[in-house]
Amino acid sequence: MKKIALSLITTAILGFSSTITIEGFSSPESMIVNKDDLYVTNVGKELNPTLKDGDGFISKLGLDGSIKNLHFIDGLDAPKGMALIGNTLYISDIDTLRGFDLKTKKEVFSLVFEGVNFLNDITVKDSNTLFISASDVGTIYEVNVSNKSYEKLIDFTTANGLFYEDGILYAAELGSSAKTMFDGKGKLYKIDLKNNNTLSKLGSFEGVLDGVHKVGDKVYVSDWGNSKKSGIVRIYDLKTKKESVLKQELFMGSADFWIDEKSNKLYLPQMIGGKVSIIELEK
Repeated sequence: MKKIALSLITTAILGFSSTITIEGFSSPESMIVNKDDLYVTNVGKELNPTLKDGDGFISKLGLDGSIKNLHFIDGLDAPKGMALIGNTLYISDIDTLRGFDLKTKKEVFSLVFEGVNFLNDITVKDSNTLFISASDVGTIYEVNVSNKSYEKLIDFTTANGLFYEDGILYAAELGSSAKTMFDGKGKLYKIDLKNNNTLSKLGSFEGVLDGVHKVGDKVYVSDWGNSKKSGIVRIYDLKTKKESVLKQELFMGSADFWIDEKSNKLYLPQMIGGKVSIIELEK
């Protein structure tokens, strides 16, 4: 398995960043790092985010991109966002938030969201609380995993990428409405949870926005662009208000990425391309 995995890895120097690309995935949507492991959600062979076909799965990789177990967890429908609390990996799967014990791979949590068909990203507030986005109903929910309950936090058009830190929830829109999710008019906001959930728009850019991650004063957000091969990662500096784009070749569906601050690497799934990229960020 290791020899096969290594044969799928290619390395390139793009601008000032070193990039590793790993192929062989099935519509990879989200990535998350846990110690020495990297997890990837795979929607399935058909890129249909709301199809209950049972071919979705979770892959387990090393931080260097080596594939430890391509089908680490099987039997999901269209898994997307992930979050970790302790040893439980929480996964959004169409209308259900699922939790799996990483040691046993057994499902230990399940919560169905009524009237929802497009649960998307997840972020952790504390050891008992998650925030999860639902793109189709334009809502961000707050979830109590201890008592398996949820409530609406805020209405948020085509809610997609989420990142929580110190009372602020950073949130990205996929598009301008549920009917026109890919119209390129999605925006990035911060939601002040300590001030009546006040929304503030960040940056002047618009796009088909997906994943969000904050490091220091910089907020990173992935943008699918206007075609299959025009995905980018945008950067907004909260301190200087400057906007920039990560110096990389264009991605094929830049989805919900993860930044490992310890190694200063960005792990990004290319959903349309069926591959993931590991990018060494500039210091």
